[in-house]
Amino acid sequence: MLLPALHAQPSRTDSLTSLLMGSADLKEKAVLLLQRSKAWPSTQTDKPLADAQQALALYQQTKNQEGQVDAYLQISAVYARQNQYKLALTVDSSTLELASNIHYTKGRAQALSQMARNQYSMGSLRDAEKNCQQALRLFTEAGLESETADTHNRLGIIYRRLADIPRSLKHYDEGIAVARKTGDQTLLSILYMNKANSYNEAARHEEAINMHLESVRIKEKLRDERGLMQSYNNIALVFMRMNEFEKSRSYFLQANALATRYNNKTTLGYNFSNLANLSISQKKLDSVDYFYRQSLAAFTQTGEKPGLGLVHHNYGMFLMEQQHYPESENHLREALAIRRQTEARYDIASTMNVLGGLLSRTGRKAEAERLLLESLDMLKDENSSRKKDAYKFLAEHYKSAGDYEEAYKYQAGYIAMRDTLVTQDEITGILRAQSRYEVEKKEAELALAQKDRELQAALLSQKNQQLLYLLLALALTLLLLTAFYFGYRNKKKHAAELQSKNNQIETLIRELHHRIKNNLQVVSGLLSLQSYRTENEEARQAMDEGRSRVEAMAMIHQKLYMDKELAAVDMTEYLRNLGNSLAGSFGHSPQTVETTVDLPMVTMDIDRAIPIGLIVNELITNAFKHAFAGGQQPHVQVSLQQKGNALELMVADNGRGMNETTTESQSFGMKLVRTLVQQLDGQLETTAAAGTVFRIQINNKLT
Repeated sequence: MLLPALHAQPSRTDSLTSLLMGSADLKEKAVLLLQRSKAWPSTQTDKPLADAQQALALYQQTKNQEGQVDAYLQISAVYARQNQYKLALTVDSSTLELASNIHYTKGRAQALSQMARNQYSMGSLRDAEKNCQQALRLFTEAGLESETADTHNRLGIIYRRLADIPRSLKHYDEGIAVARKTGDQTLLSILYMNKANSYNEAARHEEAINMHLESVRIKEKLRDERGLMQSYNNIALVFMRMNEFEKSRSYFLQANALATRYNNKTTLGYNFSNLANLSISQKKLDSVDYFYRQSLAAFTQTGEKPGLGLVHHNYGMFLMEQQHYPESENHLREALAIRRQTEARYDIASTMNVLGGLLSRTGRKAEAERLLLESLDMLKDENSSRKKDAYKFLAEHYKSAGDYEEAYKYQAGYIAMRDTLVTQDEITGILRAQSRYEVEKKEAELALAQKDRELQAALLSQKNQQLLYLLLALALTLLLLTAFYFGYRNKKKHAAELQSKNNQIETLIRELHHRIKNNLQVVSGLLSLQSYRTENEEARQAMDEGRSRVEAMAMIHQKLYMDKELAAVDMTEYLRNLGNSLAGSFGHSPQTVETTVDLPMVTMDIDRAIPIGLIVNELITNAFKHAFAGGQQPHVQVSLQQKGNALELMVADNGRGMNETTTESQSFGMKLVRTLVQQLDGQLETTAAAGTVFRIQINNKLT
């Protein structure tokens, strides 16, 4: 909801004007002019600047040096409001020197704080951090609580841009504690908003929305439209990350209306860039160029390097996806040059990543590989979509270069982050879901036991009643027809009850398979998460192989709860789906794995289906990992057929071949295969001819 336009403190400026007209004392007039300069609405710039300059002249005339420092600081603040950051920084530097010479602590701290603000807007983040830390120390020592809270807020913003989210949140929390103590509601609303932005950067979306709404409540009470403009824009960004596009657009439009009213070029610049990104997400591409060009124009006017770097990056990425490669490269290289000046490490890595992807697509492989690997190294401690995209571009690069082993490694990393590491709140959700699952599992077990007792009691009751009817029929021949009638009616009634209970049991069994499948998927996700966080390559491979085995078992339980048959698996469909899934996970088409099942009955009990599925999983995985290292067109054949009283499972590939002395033949996977063959009371035979052929004879008859 937009609030009506406000005119900030008209009575305050009027009263100060009256006091000025009645004052003849130069010192008093200087104080009143400086107060009126700060009282003008934020939309005004000319009047506040004129008042501050007149106050400065009077302070110079009366030789009040502290007053001169205060006037210079107000002049700098007005210049910053006009987006003249270089001019404001020059004034602040001179003010700092004057305040230091006269040992004016508050003036020194304010000058350092305002220098940090201007340096941040110009993209010099490390300089801004250094000056802000000095200002914080001075404000704290002087006991200036409001200024201390404001400086904590500024440091929180700087550390967010430097991708140090824990330090960013720490400063916001310290600032919030001070603002609550002093009762400064305006500053508290700003701290809440910026803390929410850091939560959003860390993908803690639920916490971000809650914190933003706390800020909005305060701003609505204060009727702070400029503050609401910023909040609406930031809330829209959270919803866009959550793919809530209509909610996002609604908030962007509210922010844009307020930014246009106040002619706030900075907010308009970010807003137009965000609307372009939103249009891309909604596939409304006609307006994308217009929004990006409007954003560039706004940031060019303000000279804000972080904003310019962001828009050039996003515009270049969009043009790359549209295959406008020369124009895309110009924007990306401009973004990289700007971002290198700002020292925002993750932003630099993000642009290097996209530029590397473009260079790879246009055939400049060496430079592309260098940029992509350097980008990934810069993101090694990061878990957001930037790192996921780095894996994706590296996988595409190595695939196009024909290096399938490297392509698979990075594709696996991309899939792991896409499936299980999207956001921190999703990991928390998984753990919560797991806890709920354990409770539900216990409840289901108790309910199933109760149903079993009820079923047994019903069966016993039915047998007793049938015996009673028989004795009555023998003893009371005259009542045979009557007894038959009542017996039939009762039997029908109990049969209906029994059928109802059987249906309930079937539902519970399906639910059990469903939950087992879900639990296995949670285990798979946690293995993937641990694999990503494990630096040891051997341990990571072991976890990835374990996840593949868990998914093979999960696929069986998924089929059991979806099919009519609860105790048997359709082996034709299961083996085909398993082969297609494995081929896809290694970046091959489903046709790479050919599956043939020739059995009298295509279904098989779960006790044999799971070992056979795990064997096939291991042998196909080994083929993709080891057999096709030469880069030839891969092909894997899987067959399961009845031969006499035996069951024959065959897995063959056209790879480089394997014998008993090769490393893969001694791997854990092959040991697992041999163990499973023994479990099935079978025999394994390996043949190396134009590839590798595994034949397994299972001696027991099919049932």
